[in-house]
Amino acid sequence: MNISDLNPKDLKTQIIALYKRTLGSVIVMEWSFAQKSMLLLVFMIMLYSSYVLYMFAVPLNPEWAAYIDVPLFKILIWKDILVTLLAAIFFCCCYIWRKSAWANRHLPLFIIVFYAISMCLTGYLVGAMSPATGIFLIGTPLIGLALFPRGMVLWVTILATILMTLLAFAGVSGWIAYAPLFASGGILDLKQHSRFYFYSQMYFMLPPSLIILVAADVILKQWHMRGREVTLLSQLDSLTNLFNRRTINEHLERLIIESTEVERISILILDLDHFKQINDTHGHMIGDEVLKAVGLVLQQSMRKNDVAGRFGGEEFIVVLARSERQVGMQVAERIRNRIQAIRILDKNGDEIKITTSVGVSSCAPQAMAGIDPMLHEADQALYFAKNAGRNQVIHFDQLVAEQAPDFHIYDAKADVNEEGTLVKHMGAYPIPPSI
Repeated sequence: MNISDLNPKDLKTQIIALYKRTLGSVIVMEWSFAQKSMLLLVFMIMLYSSYVLYMFAVPLNPEWAAYIDVPLFKILIWKDILVTLLAAIFFCCCYIWRKSAWANRHLPLFIIVFYAISMCLTGYLVGAMSPATGIFLIGTPLIGLALFPRGMVLWVTILATILMTLLAFAGVSGWIAYAPLFASGGILDLKQHSRFYFYSQMYFMLPPSLIILVAADVILKQWHMRGREVTLLSQLDSLTNLFNRRTINEHLERLIIESTEVERISILILDLDHFKQINDTHGHMIGDEVLKAVGLVLQQSMRKNDVAGRFGGEEFIVVLARSERQVGMQVAERIRNRIQAIRILDKNGDEIKITTSVGVSSCAPQAMAGIDPMLHEADQALYFAKNAGRNQVIHFDQLVAEQAPDFHIYDAKADVNEEGTLVKHMGAYPIPPSI
């Protein structure tokens, strides 16, 4: 497809797609310091190549030549060519030694100083107080702070700023020539001279501005992406990729604040049956595989607004948004069946039996006094399911409906109360008389 065949909207889409493929996929923040130095050197090569082009083009036009110091231009052409060649040589050195610890420790400072000296000289030539010099003094350090050690960049920036301030003061005081690149001994048309100076400043200003904007866009996007990744990693359990307990608790606290009076949720707490025996018999590697498989089952069983997490050890939790008792029981039973269907073989090729007990509670979050009562009800149901034979689903309502002499609710304040009843430190739990 030719560019002429595209309408402006399609062309814009193609350009954005190209930008994302070429620059958006480059993870600059993960580069070594030597590689980041290579990026700065590419920036220099691009800039000084444009300066060389300017130095060649301007003297060729007789009208423009009247507004410049031609002998100085001829000298500066070679200066800019030399800087470009040195930048290319340093780029090769950084590439060759990019994996060297010594190079990553010392080369960045050398490259930053080389860049600062070169740009200070160019800034003096075009005007120490010119817009182009201002972009160099402000824009470049911002990118440098994102790429290199903070102290290194700040010291070089402070020294460069002091130097440019002294040069500007000396220039306006008449001690040295100000913007000697544009000095001329002849009588000039002030209007034409101002126009030439303006266009020259735009030429020196636009390339670095564009490069800095593109670099800033890429770096800031990757910073934000890394920030989101760090936040997400802090919320996840590293083994199962489910949310961790702290994140689940925060989610439940938000539900209490944000839900309406009529909204109900269901909480499922799952505990893998005889998981300690699996670990003891088959080893922790197999145990981890079981936990990963259960985590995958939970992820595949969730709706968009549901949340699943690992509560610790072999215990998991599922929070079902806008779910009444019936929905909670159906989802819990489906999860139980899927976990029971997991097929994991031990080192001898024998299948490991995996089952889970599930406790379910349904409530209106806004009516609860906090997250502890919400979790407490599901945990009571789970405890009863474990002691009633395991591999089953029990809803807290069943416990309330079956309050009878065959079991009782006890107060959990110690491991064993005065009557000798076993106690678990979560609150009051229904305990079958067999316990």
